[in-house]
Amino acid sequence: MKWSYVTRWIFDKPLKIRTILHTYEVEKCLGLGAYGMIYLCSDTWSGKKYVVKQLRPSKGKKQRERERFKEEIQLLRQLDNRSIPALIDEFIFEKQPYYVMEYIPGDNIEDLLFFQNQRFTELDALKRMGQLLSIIKYLHQHHIFHTDIRPPNVIVSEGKVHLIDFGLAKKVPEDNDKAVSNYRQDDYYDFGQMILFLLYSNFKGKKSKKRTWLEELTLHPETVKLLKKLLGISDPYKKVDEIENDLLVAMDALKENENV
Repeated sequence: MKWSYVTRWIFDKPLKIRTILHTYEVEKCLGLGAYGMIYLCSDTWSGKKYVVKQLRPSKGKKQRERERFKEEIQLLRQLDNRSIPALIDEFIFEKQPYYVMEYIPGDNIEDLLFFQNQRFTELDALKRMGQLLSIIKYLHQHHIFHTDIRPPNVIVSEGKVHLIDFGLAKKVPEDNDKAVSNYRQDDYYDFGQMILFLLYSNFKGKKSKKRTWLEELTLHPETVKLLKKLLGISDPYKKVDEIENDLLVAMDALKENENV
């Protein structure tokens, strides 16, 4: 057994239900990440629900990890977008750092696809991911790159898409061209993968490691063009506006097919 797992088992046990943190009561543990432990909590005064993130105690023993946690809080403080949970509070409790975020009720894409078996048509998938692209555009305009756009980190609440978990997000100076380009392409690639996840919800054949999505999925040529550029198969996109344009073209083409 690796020592890192032993360390986590000893130091990183989730807090018990009804534990009081500052003015928040733990209702349940929502998840355990590589760096943080996430809880659904309620305010002991108002009863309002919030999400509270704790730096893993084993990570908190290292100065660099404590600084990284502070940087994450600082980054969240700069965000002001309805599709991203707002930073509410931060505090130290029993020498452990925490921060509090807005709670967004809903289901993440992973649960919708793999546990609820929700299906998305090609047009539905592009429409839904168009909302996600708007969030990515907002972040990139502020030189912030999420770098971890995955099904568990995309929540659908009342028909609206929200992006969560900024633990791996990067704020990059505008003049650092190489880093900006690399992180931008990482987000574009992840965005393309998200579209594929939704498109595969309607795949009825048997997946094969020997076949690619190009062979398994029957898609409109405009959707194929979009995905090839996002995934780096064709010349990659340089700007979000280019993706937006091709996404709209693909959606319009699919709408025309529906009306034929």
